[in-house]
Amino acid sequence: MKLFNIIIPLVIICSSCAKNENVRFAICADVHQDIIHDAPRRIRTFVEEANNANVDFIIQLGDFCFPIEENKPFIEEWNNFPGHKCHVLGNHDMDVCSKQEVMVFWGMKQAYYSFDQGAFHFIVLDPNYFVEEGRFIDYEGGNYFAHTKTRATIPPTQLEWLKKDILQTDKLVVIFAHQNMEGNSGVNNQLEIRKLFEEANVSKTKVIACFSGHDHDDQHTEINGIHYIRINSMSYEWVGSKYQYKERFTEEIDKYRPALKYTLPYEKPVFAIVEIDPDGLLTVKGKQGAYVLPGPDDLNVKVDYQLSPSISDRSLNY
Repeated sequence: MKLFNIIIPLVIICSSCAKNENVRFAICADVHQDIIHDAPRRIRTFVEEANNANVDFIIQLGDFCFPIEENKPFIEEWNNFPGHKCHVLGNHDMDVCSKQEVMVFWGMKQAYYSFDQGAFHFIVLDPNYFVEEGRFIDYEGGNYFAHTKTRATIPPTQLEWLKKDILQTDKLVVIFAHQNMEGNSGVNNQLEIRKLFEEANVSKTKVIACFSGHDHDDQHTEINGIHYIRINSMSYEWVGSKYQYKERFTEEIDKYRPALKYTLPYEKPVFAIVEIDPDGLLTVKGKQGAYVLPGPDDLNVKVDYQLSPSISDRSLNY
């Protein structure tokens, strides 16, 4: 097992951005190139719409793709976006490799980092660690499966960097992470992190929102004035062997992507365009989708959370 590496993330500053202009970005999550059969097409659509919307940057929230040769065309579709491209590490990205290997494959320089765009300061976190005998250990080779109690725990060094990074900026702050900061499925030490956000907001509003993926969920929660927004998977909902349906696609597709039968695939790619006004408005323009049939009603899927093949439009004040 490998201990986490201590790194000093870079703060990227966009010198061409006007301080008081709205910032617009395209966001997606949980594409799962290695499970869905048509991920390159989905990313191509995402990049085309991002270009048409004239966004300032694009960002994916993890569970993107493995660093293997057959995934190079998929990465090329992502890299066809001509502007600023941001990555967030997800837990499944390290199922067959180390964290460093996937970062090199994506062209990702830091596991956690921050950058400025206009009036806003954006922070990308990396919660992909578990704790063993007091040591914080990187996810690699699928080792997180065996560490359910302590997985998704952000190490003290990263927390200290996060605190300093928020304090050093006079801009409004937006957070990105793969795992959520407000639910049972999220970051293990989320209470400590939310406290840090709220302390930064004592004298004036500073941290305004936190975006996450991971849950394949379309959800918004406001806690003490901060918006926590879960971005649905671009591709599917996982329902497992109980609700598997092998005949949805051809035999060739089933052989190519054998895990696909355990999902409820979305008919078209699901993602969002987010725009933030420095005067206090955050809007999410999502995608209304549909399931590739048979859907959850046809299969009588029973789960204790709300299923959706969409991302909702939202208009949020901060």
